[in-house]
Amino acid sequence: MRPSRSSFVFVAFVLSGIVACERKPDIDWAAPENIFAVEKTEKNQDGSTRLEFHTLIDVPADQVYDLLSKAEDWSTFVEGVSESGKLSTEGNTKTTYITQKVIGRQNRAKVKWTYHPEAKKIDFETIESDLSYNDGSYTVTPSPDGKRSYVVSVFNLRSRGGAQPPPGVVATGTREAFKAAALSVRKRAAGG
Repeated sequence: MRPSRSSFVFVAFVLSGIVACERKPDIDWAAPENIFAVEKTEKNQDGSTRLEFHTLIDVPADQVYDLLSKAEDWSTFVEGVSESGKLSTEGNTKTTYITQKVIGRQNRAKVKWTYHPEAKKIDFETIESDLSYNDGSYTVTPSPDGKRSYVVSVFNLRSRGGAQPPPGVVATGTREAFKAAALSVRKRAAGG
């Protein structure tokens, strides 16, 4: 029995979807530095808000990845982070605590980080928090000449129970906290 034409079309559709999901973003390496080269906001199926920021900076990818990997030290150089430290390490994961100002409020959280150094990717998940249970990732792509980085940051925002700020306020607050953190990482990586 021969497979039908519709079977081939379906398989081709599925394969093209897989390839599209794995494709890297198109990057204009000649463009000027831009903290918000791309911004996307959408709703996830579970009702959480998904924010995606693409950042192009004039700092080598290894330096950016190294700084992002040291969340326990963020209070020493990331604006808005008042306290951070390591709680545990196991294999390619690390659990840290962090106190950060978001939407005008101090948020204390315990976060689990999973590192994929060969892909320059970091996944994170909030384990405990005063305000929100967010997860997401950072993926750092080096420029062909090794002098620049393109960072894709994804945040899935889930507020903790009780009085919830409007989704737009949460998204705007997260965007502002991200901007301060991105500029802090850029400054530190550049030797500031």
